[in-house]
Amino acid sequence: MINNRFRTLLVLAREKKYTRTAEICNISQPAVTQHIKALEEFYQVKIFKRVGKDLLITSDGKILIEEARRLLAINEGLKKKLAKDLRRQQKLDIGVTLTASNHFIPVILEVFKTKFPGTSYTVHTNNVEQIYQKLRLNELDFAVIDGTPTSKEFASKLLVKDELIFIAPSNHPFANSGEKISLEMLKKEKLILRDKKANTRIVFENFLLNHFESVQNFDIILEIESTSLIKRLVIEGHGISLISRAICQHLIDQSVLKELKVENFLLERGIYLIYSKEIEKDEIIQSILAL
Repeated sequence: MINNRFRTLLVLAREKKYTRTAEICNISQPAVTQHIKALEEFYQVKIFKRVGKDLLITSDGKILIEEARRLLAINEGLKKKLAKDLRRQQKLDIGVTLTASNHFIPVILEVFKTKFPGTSYTVHTNNVEQIYQKLRLNELDFAVIDGTPTSKEFASKLLVKDELIFIAPSNHPFANSGEKISLEMLKKEKLILRDKKANTRIVFENFLLNHFESVQNFDIILEIESTSLIKRLVIEGHGISLISRAICQHLIDQSVLKELKVENFLLERGIYLIYSKEIEKDEIIQSILAL
C-alpha cells in the first residue's frame, strides 16, 4: 500500500501552504506537519525550508518529491491494469486541452449519462505537453487534444476537424467591408494570441514560416492561456485574435463577434482522442469514438 504521506508531500509541494494542503487532503494541519516530519526522519533529509513567508523545496526534497510522484504513478498504473477495463474503475481522470474541451465535454457528458451512469470522472485541462506527461505517469486514463498527435507511444483517433479563424469586434472596420483582407493588413492590427505552448499558436507560427513570414512581424499586445478571456477582450475592442471556430461560432451567429476573411488563409487541425493501446477495445473508448 502506498503511504498517504507521499500524497500529502506532493500536495504541499504544489500548494506551498499547510492550511491549503490540509483542506485538499481532508486532514488536519498538524497531520500535514506530522506526515512531512515522518518522511524527513525516515529518509534523513530536510524537504522544505522557510525563507520569510515562502516555503521552498530543498535539493534533497526535489529528489524525494520526484520519486514519490513516480511511485504513486506506478501504483495508479498497476491498479488500472488490474482493473482490466475502464468501467471497473471508480473514477476516471480525463485530460483535455482548452480548445478540445469545447468539442469533447458535451460528448463525454452524453456518453456517460446514457451508457455509463455509474462511472464518475474528472476533467483536467492542460496543454498538450503536460497531458502527454500525465499519460506517461498514468495520471490520466485518456485524453482529448487539438492538433496532430506528437507521440506514437499512444493510440490516437481523429474525432473531428477544427478550423482556426480570425475574429474581431462587430464594429471593427474590417468586419463589415465584405472584402477579404491580407496578412499585411493584419500586421497593422493589435493581435491577442494564445500562449506559445498552445497548439493554436504553434499551428499559426508554422503557417507563417511556410509562407516566409514570422509572428514577430505582427503587433502582439497580449499572450494569454484562456480562450474565454480572449473572446471577451476581442468583444470589448482591445484587438483581434486567431481562435478555434468551434468555440466562437455561436458569438459570430449572434453578431457579437465578426469573422475576418483573410486571403489565402486556411488553417485546419484535428481534435484527437489519445489513449493507451492496451484499452483500445474498451467499451468506453469505443462509445466515444462512435459519437
